Amino acid sequence: MKLTISDEALAIIQPNIDPHTIMLLSYDDGVGPYSHHGLEALQIAFQLVLITDKMDKKDYDLQIKSNIGLIYAKGYSSEFFGENMKITYKPAFNLLNLSDDGEEIEDNLQIIDERH
Repeated sequence: MKLTISDEALAIIQPNIDPHTIMLLSYDDGVGPYSHHGLEALQIAFQLVLITDKMDKKDYDLQIKSNIGLIYAKGYSSEFFGENMKITYKPAFNLLNLSDDGEEIEDNLQIIDERH
């Protein structure tokens, strides 16, 4: 399983990353310290959560290789992932999009900074 982040999406994500940042592709199901809302109306929702290397990530046991480094996810959320995921930027809507082989997984992938 791999995740490719487009150059346009990298331009948005990269300025938020420092050497101590850990990225979580967090399934927002109410499980764990960084999932605050849980499922609303049974929607599938993912967020790109930023934490420090000192913060707890025990719920995020799946490592996904990407062109920006390792991204962690909850292992059971892999049921929504394929082998070739992508994060792209939709300039017309100013949104990040998570997809796999043409299927949208999250059409409004928000960056949530939990480092403060």
